[in-house]
Amino acid sequence: MIFIDATEGLSGDMLLSGMLALLDERELGELRSLMILAAEEEGIELILGEVVDAGDRGLAISYVHPEPTHFGASSDECFSRLARIEGNLRSHSSFGRAILHRIFEAEGEAHQVPPKEVHLHEIARPQALLNIAGIGMVASMLLDRGMGPFKCSTIVTGSGIVVVSHGAIRVPAPASKILLRGLRHEAGTSPGERATPTGIAAVGTIIEGQSDDWPERPKGKGVGFGTKRFAGRLGRTTLYFS
Repeated sequence: MIFIDATEGLSGDMLLSGMLALLDERELGELRSLMILAAEEEGIELILGEVVDAGDRGLAISYVHPEPTHFGASSDECFSRLARIEGNLRSHSSFGRAILHRIFEAEGEAHQVPPKEVHLHEIARPQALLNIAGIGMVASMLLDRGMGPFKCSTIVTGSGIVVVSHGAIRVPAPASKILLRGLRHEAGTSPGERATPTGIAAVGTIIEGQSDDWPERPKGKGVGFGTKRFAGRLGRTTLYFS
């Protein structure tokens, strides 16, 4: 089983970083190279680095020259870009498309329009779609080698206000609320957005259930760090393999 601890953060980049941290050095090196090349094809630079914070050692993904968010991309544009990225990653996983489909369904319901009429902003950027494609690819790799299934803790969403392309909205955002249906979640004690739509959609796609029984003697641990601090600690998604 791979247990996803989503109590200190759940986003696309943190989940992907935590998954990558479960790989051995050779596999990580190969995937890092593929991801860097796929990012370059999209006009951005991907940096995957080691981070140490509050006793945890893990990985963090950052992007240089990210695409601006002033425009919206259609469903066809997003799925086409995702397919191109997956091709450059040599990924044959179906998870990436399923995650993106789940996001469009939620955004469509939130805006009261058919999913095909939704235009995504932040999630349409190449870095977000690269995270989605990477999650799908690595999740399939881990399952194929018998390390699954995936399970997830209660999701801590955070609270307060977050500023996005649509302006200031309350946490969790409308689409996040829809994506959280059927998933056990709570606000937690720290203000700010701890769980993003991409992270929630990804977990909702790959897990087989939720549990708050942490593995007592895990065989492996992978930590994916974010950039925001909550109560003095960097946000992180932690995965345990048992």
